[in-house]
Amino acid sequence: MRFATDVEWRVSRRGLVIAAPDGDTVLLEHPRAADLPDLLVDDPGPGELGDRLGAPNGPGLVSEMTELGILRDPAAPSPVAAAPPRVAVTRSGIEIAGIDRPAQWCARRVVPLLATWPARVLLGALVVAGAWSLLAGRPAGPQVSAHPVLDALLGIGIGLACSALHEFAHAVALAHYGRRSRRAGFGFYWGAISFYVDSTEALTLPRRARVTQALAGLAVDVVTLSLLAITAQLSTSVLLTAVAWRLAVLGLAEIAVNLAPVLQVDGHWALADLLDEPDLGPRARAALGAAVRGRARPGGLALYGALSLVCGLGLLALSGLVFWYAAHDLLAALFAGNAAEFVVGVLVVAPVAAGLLFSTLGLLLETALAAPAPTEAGR
Repeated sequence: MRFATDVEWRVSRRGLVIAAPDGDTVLLEHPRAADLPDLLVDDPGPGELGDRLGAPNGPGLVSEMTELGILRDPAAPSPVAAAPPRVAVTRSGIEIAGIDRPAQWCARRVVPLLATWPARVLLGALVVAGAWSLLAGRPAGPQVSAHPVLDALLGIGIGLACSALHEFAHAVALAHYGRRSRRAGFGFYWGAISFYVDSTEALTLPRRARVTQALAGLAVDVVTLSLLAITAQLSTSVLLTAVAWRLAVLGLAEIAVNLAPVLQVDGHWALADLLDEPDLGPRARAALGAAVRGRARPGGLALYGALSLVCGLGLLALSGLVFWYAAHDLLAALFAGNAAEFVVGVLVVAPVAAGLLFSTLGLLLETALAAPAPTEAGR
């Protein structure tokens, strides 16, 4: 037996983290999990490998990893793998293959340029100017252009482009560290419409690389937020000023939500990577659920689970308030207009409302229904 082609792994404090070929990640918790790569050096048979792993359930784990495509028997005929579809519809949304090629190109050509001192100074100056533009406050003048539909659609378009850049940054960081993103997608995450990339292999990187990859999207957000804030202060166009300022305020709230290590977004994954706890979220929710039911005494994990729940709900409420602060003038203009403007107003509000609703329900239900952490956990 040996690892299948394209399988990546690393030794974690919790066991062996394995990125399977199908895009799933498995945390193998076993007394000899960290020894598995060495146990495979001489291509042992399935039975021999199971005996080497030993109790508990060594043979069963070998069988299960073989079924998942993590292990394969070199003596057995290699299965003919069907080419994955370029476009696939999943329960999360629409996924497209091929994101790794442009990510690899940027990792080779763009990242080295960004690492130079002139680029660092330029980016630093841009961020400082953006911070000053935010602190200067809302620009004087109308907060909605004379064409609210154009105002809303331009904002949606720029917002989606910023979201795509955020996710592409994760893919570029992954390529920079020698891994790949299998697919990119557009769909629903916790009820909200968003882009996403498959960052499965990031879990097999060294700690510093994992944290950097988790925060790469937020670094891009800081730059795009700075550009929007500067545009809002310098533009003489009512349309550009209104759209740029609105998106800058919303972007600031999004960075805060993403950075906080409570919801299952970038800040949470960065903390999990820093602590080397691949399944931090599920374990914390399970610990909190057990403590609430009186099945276990509250500990550090339960405390983090409670903090995540309370702060997560607070951040979601804050996001709703910031959205209303930034967009209430536009919404008033749209809903007071004709039928087309009313429809566009619904398009602006519906994704935000759905995201807040489903995220809130998700937080509550995941905690209430959390099961005890299993021996093998996937993320």
